[in-house]
Amino acid sequence: MDNSVFGTLMYGLLKEASRRSFSEFLETWGISEEEYAEIKKHLQETYGIKLYL
Repeated sequence: MDNSVFGTLMYGLLKEASRRSFSEFLETWGISEEEYAEIKKHLQETYGIKLYL
């Protein structure tokens, strides 16, 4: 997998998700703030992808 392409995808998804309310986006998908923090940490540590939100 190309990490830069994956990073670009994640950036686009987060940008779209934050247009209204990122908190509401997480709630809609049943993801808590704590779970998102774990996901964010995993992506950084495993793939070197730093999410901006």
